[in-house]
Amino acid sequence: MLIVVTSDSHGRVDILKKIVDREPSADLYLDAGDSERQESELLPFLSVKGNRDHFLTNRYRIATLGNYRIFVFHGDRQQLSKEYLKNLAINNNCQIIIHGHTHVPFHVEVDGIHILCPGSVTYPRSLKGATYALIRLEDKIEVELVKVKA
Repeated sequence: MLIVVTSDSHGRVDILKKIVDREPSADLYLDAGDSERQESELLPFLSVKGNRDHFLTNRYRIATLGNYRIFVFHGDRQQLSKEYLKNLAINNNCQIIIHGHTHVPFHVEVDGIHILCPGSVTYPRSLKGATYALIRLEDKIEVELVKVKA
């Protein structure tokens, strides 16, 4: 099973469409907010409200794929420490927690919980450039950070 994860597109639906074209066989598309668009414009992505979103109302979402539960939120006005994120995932019976907001791609596994920020598909704040993430769910969870191609 394959999940595509984006964040912080800041109005650039064209980039999201290119990512879908590049990853057409994904089972699930998730977005961690700051799209600045209406939910209908983001399909097939399921998104959450970021600090720059005026059309979305859900501050978080729990997605399920197979036996895996994934907690998605933007992360503004939240503590983004590994310990806090791990406990938030555990308290919601999730094995993966995804946030945006920082524009910095990041993945770590802490006590069996995968913590992921896919970075930003438009305005990166790291030397890795604009990125999104792929999560492969089989016998184990595998995460890959992918550079956005122009």
